[in-house]
Amino acid sequence: MKRTRTGFLFLLSFLFLLPGVSGAEGESRINSLSQEEKVGQIMMCYFEGPSLSANLKRMIADLKIGGVILYSSRGNIVSTEQTADLCRSLRSFASSSGAWPLFIGIDQEGGLIQRITEGVTRFPGNMALGAAQDEMLAAEAAGVMARELSALGINLNFAPVADVNNNPFNPVIGVRAFGSSPELVSRLSGAMASAFAKEGVIPSAKHFPGHGNTETDSHSGLPLISSTREELEKTEFPPFRTLVASGVPMVMTAHVLVPALDPERPATLSPSILGMLRKEMGFSGVIITDSMGMGALKKGRTIADAAVEAFNAGADILLFGADRGYEEQEHFVIYEALLEACRNGTIPEQRLDDAVEKILDLKTEAGLFREDKERRNARVPCPEGEMIAHRVAAESVTLVRSWREASEKIKMGEKVPLVWPEEQKAAAEILVGVCPFFDLITLPGKPEKEDMLVLSGRLRNQDVIFAAEYDCWKNESWLELLRTLEQERLFLLSARTPYSLLALPETKGFFALYSDIPVTMKALGKILNGKASPMGKLPVDLPGFFPAGWGATEF
Repeated sequence: MKRTRTGFLFLLSFLFLLPGVSGAEGESRINSLSQEEKVGQIMMCYFEGPSLSANLKRMIADLKIGGVILYSSRGNIVSTEQTADLCRSLRSFASSSGAWPLFIGIDQEGGLIQRITEGVTRFPGNMALGAAQDEMLAAEAAGVMARELSALGINLNFAPVADVNNNPFNPVIGVRAFGSSPELVSRLSGAMASAFAKEGVIPSAKHFPGHGNTETDSHSGLPLISSTREELEKTEFPPFRTLVASGVPMVMTAHVLVPALDPERPATLSPSILGMLRKEMGFSGVIITDSMGMGALKKGRTIADAAVEAFNAGADILLFGADRGYEEQEHFVIYEALLEACRNGTIPEQRLDDAVEKILDLKTEAGLFREDKERRNARVPCPEGEMIAHRVAAESVTLVRSWREASEKIKMGEKVPLVWPEEQKAAAEILVGVCPFFDLITLPGKPEKEDMLVLSGRLRNQDVIFAAEYDCWKNESWLELLRTLEQERLFLLSARTPYSLLALPETKGFFALYSDIPVTMKALGKILNGKASPMGKLPVDLPGFFPAGWGATEF
């Protein structure tokens, strides 16, 4: 039986608040900042490399930036030891240079978006947790993630994802969401946010007012959400209302156009949408933007112009991430533009003070002005992490469509072909290691016609074929390959969202896995070997096929 706690809420003011911190102390801190320092506090920036570079030192010492965001793609994360050293250096340099304590943030959602993958626990991700439908398990997973991040010196996680993935063709959220049910997303995002906070890591719920009903990736263009206000209230808003009511300290905006709320401006730049978060939902914490260099905001404005507009709309922290075409040196140009906007009154003094006060209050409540040496000495990875990750995998693998015929063939000891994209071959090798009856065949993830012909010939006499897919509805070549394999003999292993069944309706059997990390492959292997039963339930609706909550436990 699944363990759930409906209505699980948390009060971050109690979880974060430390003895000896008073309102007067926070007020005295903001009064001690110059205008230049206040402008720095509203910026959170990426940087290049595994250690403190000259540019990074300038950003901290001269600009007094409020925080940094870590990326593996920018060389910030090489190993857990190096990351811990980097975070220690950041804290030490900020202190010695007279800067304020830094937010040190990361996107460590689990699953597809996990910046640190070596030396920490790897979890199957949010949609897998949605398939397990167990908020206590979600809280345990988040607790492990938070303890590991905190031990490394990271104090802010851009998670949980509170988006409801109600559009099967969403190119950017997908398995990052818990599911298509607002109630499920509310429960699991609340459980994870609470667990992050309890372990001393600031959670940041994202992406307000919701990024689940889009068909455009905001990294490259501006997504349009055509829902009515009533539809938004029913689907997109409930998780955010739950999180706000529970005391979540930070909310990240979405670069999406929602005409029902503001027909002219993306949410990040919209006073009415951010005002709704403040006034209608009662959010009193810190609003942070999604990265300002993303493609959704580039049309007709510079990044500096967008930054001023977003800040005046109500965002307290402007995030400048490692976006395509955006260089580290531009931080200094944008800082000067923001400072000039404050000096000439484009940004009102009170708006700046309000934002910085919220930022310093959160840093105070989160203990950033104090060194927690015991937490920094915690073990990484967490000793219990692997066990919890295995439980997530075991409880999430979902049998969507029967695999009886394949099971009978396996029991007879016959070899079964397994077709896999060669770019993800490592995952397949783990599965083959626990399922030796498979005959692994790898092809390019974007196969040519010749590849398909050769494969069809090789498999002509096979009556059972297993094949992997990674959201093949986004990959026409792999989708065409699967369609050539005569779907009445095809058994799909879906390593991302289960929506590919909509594009391959005649598929004989279908397992929804939600990830391809080792614990997921091993959990699937136990099922295929007859040592376990699939326990997961579909966390999303498959229109015309199965509703959310569907899942078979036998064949």
